[in-house]
Amino acid sequence: MNTQPNPVAVITGASRRLGLHMTQSFLQQGWQVIVLTRDCGAGELANIDNPNLTCIECDALNDESVSAAIGSIRQATQHVDLLLHNASIYEKDQQHQSDPVSFYNDLYAIHMKLPARLNTALADLLKESVREQGNIIHITDIYVANPNPEYALYCSTKAGSENLMLSFAKRLAPTVRVNAIQPGPVKFLPEHSSDDQSKVLAETLLAVEGGFEALEKAIYAILDNHYMTASVVRVDGGRAMA
Repeated sequence: MNTQPNPVAVITGASRRLGLHMTQSFLQQGWQVIVLTRDCGAGELANIDNPNLTCIECDALNDESVSAAIGSIRQATQHVDLLLHNASIYEKDQQHQSDPVSFYNDLYAIHMKLPARLNTALADLLKESVREQGNIIHITDIYVANPNPEYALYCSTKAGSENLMLSFAKRLAPTVRVNAIQPGPVKFLPEHSSDDQSKVLAETLLAVEGGFEALEKAIYAILDNHYMTASVVRVDGGRAMA
């Protein structure tokens, strides 16, 4: 009789897009999934009926809320096998001309401060992984290496997230592996016009939208490769070459 507990994934920003996709994927694979989101009753996440799903409300911009969420995670599980840093804000600097400082503080809180706090607070649970090693994956951006000036503040904090990945890869080795994935045009946002989409795809070698499945495969590939840490994986259809 197999008494091995199910692996546990902790996912930030799980109410939509990649976070929601990976929540559903891990549940289908028999994982226990703990998600951090601002509102557990919002969107498709609220419609998931699965005993292996634990939803914890967390405001990443509020230190007390993050502390409470960390406490709730520790009450919910004795081990963590994957910590997926997916929560993100993707907006142009120009949208926040009236208060760029507050916007920058929000970017820092979500892209850098939240991952740093979770990596530190959950390190002992990651070392107790029921898999060969615990894993942390930071979702960053191809703009880390080649920033877009219209998204300068966003790019700088995503670069900070990737630098944190390198530091924690050193700190937590060899029991916890820490890697990053740089997405490209995987899934367009609703506000992207057809002209915007055509322009992006014209500058992408594979010239198609990748879909969240492309990132899903990269996440599982990292999990299944015991000899990967401090690595950055681009999943961008070749757009970084443009």
